[in-house]
Amino acid sequence: MMAYRNAPIHPVLKFIYALLRFTARVGMTFFYRKRLILGRGYTRFDGPAIVVSNHPNTLMDPLNVGIQIRQEMFFLANYSLFKHPVSNWIFSRLFCIPVKRKEDVAEGEVRNNDAAFEASFQHLEKNGVLYIAAEGVSWMNRYVRPFKTGTARIAFGTENRHDWQLDVKIIPVGVSYEAPNLFRSRMYVEYGPSLDPRSWAAAYQENPEKAVADFTTHIENTVRGLTLNSGGEEGDVWVGQVEALLRSSPPPKLHPSEQSRYFFLKSFLQQNIDNQVFKAETQAYFDGLSRANITDLGLAQQISSRAKRATLSLFALLFPFFIVGYGFWFLPCFIPAWVAKRLKLYIGYESNVKLLVGLFTFPIALWAAWKGAFALCQHAWMAWLTLMVLVGGGYLTEAMLDQAKKWRQSRAAAAYARQHPEAWARLVQQRASLLETLQNHAYSN
Repeated sequence: MMAYRNAPIHPVLKFIYALLRFTARVGMTFFYRKRLILGRGYTRFDGPAIVVSNHPNTLMDPLNVGIQIRQEMFFLANYSLFKHPVSNWIFSRLFCIPVKRKEDVAEGEVRNNDAAFEASFQHLEKNGVLYIAAEGVSWMNRYVRPFKTGTARIAFGTENRHDWQLDVKIIPVGVSYEAPNLFRSRMYVEYGPSLDPRSWAAAYQENPEKAVADFTTHIENTVRGLTLNSGGEEGDVWVGQVEALLRSSPPPKLHPSEQSRYFFLKSFLQQNIDNQVFKAETQAYFDGLSRANITDLGLAQQISSRAKRATLSLFALLFPFFIVGYGFWFLPCFIPAWVAKRLKLYIGYESNVKLLVGLFTFPIALWAAWKGAFALCQHAWMAWLTLMVLVGGGYLTEAMLDQAKKWRQSRAAAAYARQHPEAWARLVQQRASLLETLQNHAYSN
């Protein structure tokens, strides 16, 4: 394997990095329905730094975290990515440092990361920026797993080599996904204030291993506070249920913005993570919905009678644009999902495959549309106008499909209410009780 070379970044590589970051930013904009970035001010820093986050979504995590950072980040990457000669050649030159995890070492093989640590030390000494997904292994859960000690070891080791005068910063980042593998879902990135390893100098000099363990725990708890943390595997479903309640009927004190909803949900989770009574009530309500074969959104729509005739009329008026948008965007959207399904990879890589394939299918579709429009009209401005209409048609199609889904769910809820009035009344009462708890939290904060 090629040794990591900590040389000044070549201008060509800097250009490639900038191009890849721009491409990733554009791709993320279209891949996610909503990508909320919080704490942007903490992404502006100078000098050596380690950007550390949780790791719920494989290769999407460094992309979502890194595109906000103005400096080129070097990534501590899974050793298995370097095993193939082609991937080794690429990753060794594109800002990656191979790290052997326990699962990367064959039986009888010695696990040695001295080269990775030395490369990290040298990179920070040259005012470089590292990214570490500190859980080590990616799992699609909504809670933060125990952090590996690599971040603390690298920070302490670098500072110790320079008498604790280098000022290495730890930039904590929390990454949360509504549905990590799904196209047009929501995701959140929250940056926090930097942590200073130098404040642990005395503890490290006295007992290095204990200082490393304690600082790792401190970093882990800090990152956990920047996520929508479910507390454990059994809490993942509960977080999704609370999210569903907030999206269908947010408490009146809450502003209906994505940011307000995020901070409210995070606060509620932190204060109610051990509230077994509320968890049981929530589960009982959603179990009732499941038995009735209806959804919380459908019930909420039926209660509030949101399916108005005016909306139906608007839907009928815009239907031709829906047909155009749906017809044009079907293949560019379908092909990435089809490829991801055919590859039969671990589900955590689905979003990576969809994004990568979509970076080809969408531009090709737009290029073909521009060429076709220009061939028909012989006017460049008409071709560009066509593209604008088609892009707008895609968003309109998405909105109309969402509305159609709400109508279907509302009709199912209405049918259940007519056929089972007593059970319906119980569900309505259960939901009202849950919303009251959420409202009380809103008013108390």
